[in-house]
Amino acid sequence: MRSRRSRLALTALVALAALAGCERGGESAGKPSGTGPEPVASSPADAAVPAPSCPPANQYGSGLAEVGGTPGVFWALLFLEGGELRVGKPTKIAFRMTGAGDLTLRAEGPEGTTAEPIEVIGHTGGSTWQRPGDEWGSQWTFPTAGCWTIRADRTDGTRGAVTLRAG
Repeated sequence: MRSRRSRLALTALVALAALAGCERGGESAGKPSGTGPEPVASSPADAAVPAPSCPPANQYGSGLAEVGGTPGVFWALLFLEGGELRVGKPTKIAFRMTGAGDLTLRAEGPEGTTAEPIEVIGHTGGSTWQRPGDEWGSQWTFPTAGCWTIRADRTDGTRGAVTLRAG
């Protein structure tokens, strides 16, 4: 009877340890990295910001779509022609991000393909787009179809990421 209780207690401890490992991104539980959703970091400089999944953008208005990235930290507003982000066509994307200092943007797409913004311009006042943080306008051309993760860094160490689908 006592050994059965010991085995049940041990089984429960192993199950709890596995659950705790899943909450940390899966590596502790033996789950390979990148095989499922990963937690999104907020803004500490030392925290890696994993790529969010590639969801469709939420319609925001006529010709506009909004994508939420790192919760409470980073947002994108896409100015779309024909209702979608098109490969090879310049697209205006506005960003809002919390934190302080300059903004650096870079994008990674399918099979490690990279893209940089054509231009980034800080916006001051007058915006009707209400999300937290400072606002910038940018122009991008994505060279291939698929999911593109735009990562953002501010001078103070705030980091964020949004993932967009180009077709």
